[in-house]
Amino acid sequence: MSRVLSLSEGWLVLFMLLCALPVAGQYEFKGRVTDAATGEPIPFASVALRGKAIGTTANFDGYFVLKARETSDSLVCTYLGYKRKAKAVSAETGIQEIHLQLEAGASQLREVVVRSGENPAYDIIRKVRKTRDRFDRNQLDAYEYDSYTKTEIDIDNLSDSFRKRKVVRKINEALEKADKLAGEDGKPLLPTFVSETFSRFYYRSQPERKKERILHTYVQGVGVKDGSFVSQLIGGNFLQSFNFYHNFITFLGKDLVSPIGENWKGSYDYFLADTVVIDQDVCYEIEFEPRRSQDLAFRGKLWIDTTLHALREIEATIGKEANLNYIEQLKISQELGPVAGPKGEISAWLPMRTRFLVDIEQLTKNSAGMLAKFQISNRNFVLNKPKEPDFYNPALEVAEDARDNTPEFWEKHRPEVLTKEDQIARHLIDTVKNLPVVRTYVDIAELATTGWKKYEGIEFGPYLYSFAWNRIEGLRLRLGFRTNPHFSKHWIFRGHVAYGTLDNRLKYSGEMNYLFSRKRWTVAGLRYYHDIERIGLTPDMIGDNKLFYAFTRFGQARGAYMQTDQEVFVKSDIIKNLTVSGSFTTREYEPQFTFFYKTAPEMGENSPRLTNFHDTFVTLEARYAKNEQYLMDGNERVTLGTKRIPVLSLRYTRGIRGLLNGRFNYHRFQLSAYQTLRMGTLGRSNYRFTAGYTPSTVPPMLLFPHLGNPTGLFNRNAYNLLDFFEYVSDRYVSMQYFHSFDGLLTNRLPLVRKWKLRTFALANVLVGEQSASNQNLVDKLKIPQRTHYEYSSLDPSKPYVEVGYGVENIFRIFRVTALHRLTYRDIGGRDFAIKASVHFSF
Repeated sequence: MSRVLSLSEGWLVLFMLLCALPVAGQYEFKGRVTDAATGEPIPFASVALRGKAIGTTANFDGYFVLKARETSDSLVCTYLGYKRKAKAVSAETGIQEIHLQLEAGASQLREVVVRSGENPAYDIIRKVRKTRDRFDRNQLDAYEYDSYTKTEIDIDNLSDSFRKRKVVRKINEALEKADKLAGEDGKPLLPTFVSETFSRFYYRSQPERKKERILHTYVQGVGVKDGSFVSQLIGGNFLQSFNFYHNFITFLGKDLVSPIGENWKGSYDYFLADTVVIDQDVCYEIEFEPRRSQDLAFRGKLWIDTTLHALREIEATIGKEANLNYIEQLKISQELGPVAGPKGEISAWLPMRTRFLVDIEQLTKNSAGMLAKFQISNRNFVLNKPKEPDFYNPALEVAEDARDNTPEFWEKHRPEVLTKEDQIARHLIDTVKNLPVVRTYVDIAELATTGWKKYEGIEFGPYLYSFAWNRIEGLRLRLGFRTNPHFSKHWIFRGHVAYGTLDNRLKYSGEMNYLFSRKRWTVAGLRYYHDIERIGLTPDMIGDNKLFYAFTRFGQARGAYMQTDQEVFVKSDIIKNLTVSGSFTTREYEPQFTFFYKTAPEMGENSPRLTNFHDTFVTLEARYAKNEQYLMDGNERVTLGTKRIPVLSLRYTRGIRGLLNGRFNYHRFQLSAYQTLRMGTLGRSNYRFTAGYTPSTVPPMLLFPHLGNPTGLFNRNAYNLLDFFEYVSDRYVSMQYFHSFDGLLTNRLPLVRKWKLRTFALANVLVGEQSASNQNLVDKLKIPQRTHYEYSSLDPSKPYVEVGYGVENIFRIFRVTALHRLTYRDIGGRDFAIKASVHFSF
């Protein structure tokens, strides 16, 4: 039986419905989910009422809003890799603000039970791999966009013992504020550096070029005297390369396996957790973790568009279990979005926002840790409009007025306003950096890390070369200097003075450069040098191993000679990637050991003999390094290396007899190639190929003395089982190969993997020859405890070969190498040796 409501009854029902409307939304909870240790937001964490089927998901910035008709006693928050967090809520209606700080904890993916077929997440990952050529931004002809980067570096893990240190007691007030800054459940953080950078980023694919123009920058930090170099480091350029469509994410010299790269199945376990809506896009939510916790692989979540199978969001973390040094946590959160091309079509998905965090652990129990946080926002995208190739040179450019900014500029260009915590951080840095005790510690730290003591306009050092002792000089004391941009941005002066207490001789040098162009790095200069060197141990041959070069100043100093140079030189990047240099030099050799060469070798043993000689020569060199990137550190240019391309160098030297007392006419050619090869999960390889040739008859110093190393320190640029100048060639070919397996082997050994040891192998091969005329030019001296002589010739039909293997990352800094000499074993030398070295690596 039906019934029609009367007018009065209808009004009553309507009134009851209107009264019920606010009841449906009478409880509202809003807040933010953050990491308790770092303060960083946790995107897409799950928030729910305890015991109720009512919940929501935080957004990319960690913010959430939960509305409900009923309530519970607490909110519960969960996220992969964190401990479950519950927080009490009020039973009263209205809006409640709840902030949830999660602590890191061990967690594993939920068990996947597949009764038929395979893991459902696998099919989704395969479809992502198939569509990557469509959505990967690097398949575009070109793209560019505005980029804003905010950086903060904090001191964390402030232990009680750390707080009791003298320097820290001076900043107790700042530490108290740091406690407030951390929040209710978080750990205290002491900010030491903040920056903001606004730049324009450019990319083109053919030929591949990248460029970042830093237009505006704000830098404030403890110990930061000139923000220009820091601005280049944190401008966001290196963070823009985080592309998970690539097989590996490269960071700190390590290749981290991408969860959607070609090695996905062998490196990760996956769990299809849910489907969620992100900005009206329905996405698969896939959890992933490494199959072996020590591997360089991530743990986290992927959000994949269900229709296009494009990567929508990713949150990826590497914890302290991985075979990385000094890293407590490495975390990347990235939000990607579709960008339309010139014709309105969706051409690719580009990173809209990226968060990147590096948590550096305490080195000792009494020290503190460090936390670096980066936040990047991109906008104003332009696709497929490439610039001319020359536009991208240099790859990193800082505007002259980049630091001339107003508060109004940043208020206009920040994606978000500064939070209260940001403002507290800036105030704390101002307080701390002006304390005298802090400035003193900053100066000490700067001296320890750079080797130079800096003053306004001038620097003294490097301290590593300040003291030595050897048989010729006795106690050697040295002081060097160089000017910096505070003196001049174009004129550069450097030099040194040294004194030996045994030989009572003063050594010194002076150099004057003028920097014409920073963009082309065009520099010309004059140099005078008067100091002791050793055959085959010049800085050019040793490379960047400053510790080894300093060590060669100690001991017997065999093969030492006094070298006096007068040189004029010029160098310039004439085109992108190609550096050309030229020099004119006069050099005097004054051997400090028994040495004679024949002035008329055609007379045989009846020839007159001399010890000292002059050499006048011209050197021309071309160096090609495709896509090499640099940072400008004052008046110095620091290379960041190249990717996948060898660095090639060709040098020609022409000796001129009779000019400024030059003794010899000669031609000398040398070619070299160096490259780092990324092998993915197999590690990394480095090779150095060199070849040299001279048709002339000259003393051993002007030939090619092969760098030996009889010391107990391992040197990758040397033949570690050869003596100093044991072999000299006038034509040779050399290959030195070094492969680091990282944790490929040790990560799989249960009793070893927790020590994070790494293995490596190497091989050095040398084929050379010395003509009879060059062998007869000098009087031979027998090498002590050997059956052959100094400056000997190799047999061209018999290569010199040494191989090695070893373990590195011992106590995180030491490397031990076992070396075997496979040929030339019958001359009384060392056929086997174990050598140690210090090697810093993440």
